[in-house]
Amino acid sequence: MGAKFYTIGELARLSGQSVRRIRYYSDKGLLPSDRSAGNYRIYSETDAARLDLIRALREAGVGLAAIGKLIGRRLSLAEVLQARLAILETEIAARRRMAAVLRATLRLPNPADADLRRFWTMANRSNKDMHALVERFVERIAEGAAMDEEWRRRMIETSVPDLPDDPTPDQIAAWTELADMLEDEDFARDLKTEMAAFWTGAFDPAAYRDAALRTYEAAQAAIANGIPPQAAEAQAIAAAWLDDSARAMGREPDRAFLDWQFAQYEKQSGRMGRYRQLLAILRGENDSAEPDRVWAWLNDALRALPVPLK
Repeated sequence: MGAKFYTIGELARLSGQSVRRIRYYSDKGLLPSDRSAGNYRIYSETDAARLDLIRALREAGVGLAAIGKLIGRRLSLAEVLQARLAILETEIAARRRMAAVLRATLRLPNPADADLRRFWTMANRSNKDMHALVERFVERIAEGAAMDEEWRRRMIETSVPDLPDDPTPDQIAAWTELADMLEDEDFARDLKTEMAAFWTGAFDPAAYRDAALRTYEAAQAAIANGIPPQAAEAQAIAAAWLDDSARAMGREPDRAFLDWQFAQYEKQSGRMGRYRQLLAILRGENDSAEPDRVWAWLNDALRALPVPLK
């Protein structure tokens, strides 16, 4: 049984593609054809199968140059599909990010051109760019303070935000607000003043870190057990924190130090508290308010300590 051949018209009816398109593919060398005795193009069943492949690849968005390399066996089908998949996934991510930007902009009461430009510009700032922004911010607030490298490293690690590949409108807004905070000179100046007062020659960062972790865990457990800040157990946790943190800072656990603790809490629950909330939104954390609740409980327990202090 001989091989079957098709005229260009027959191949067009068989494949559902136009004669013009088949001729175009043939002229580009993607679909070689033989010639009949009357000098008409004729195509084999192999050519018909190749046309189906070309159609599938074109509908998947693969360019003619890549298809040519595949047909010429300079690329395998897997290589062509992998390349197209990578491009397609990038395009999908970009479209999803744009959709999130549009939703974030539409949440504003009266969105303006500048709002859209701002959200879009920030949405395209890479995680690497934001990491560098955090590093510069930490360098600014640590200037003049005797901060050790381990503490500096931890501060950067815990402060760096990452925008997910498929962000929500809330995450786009959080990403933008965080960048604004990191570029706010007043915010940096306030933190720089605090760092200079915190990092004195008497400060023991390891002891302070251990005391903070120990106190946080104790307060967290007390809250879980329903213990109010005014209870004796809460008072013991607060008093231990006051003693341990004062010792780590080379200070006395007196009234002046307690007032300093209250002032620090107010600052930390302000813009720094907002910074932590924004980080939690970007990280997709379900209970982003947990640290704030724990430190608020401890602050209330500190306020309930008997006076005068030693």
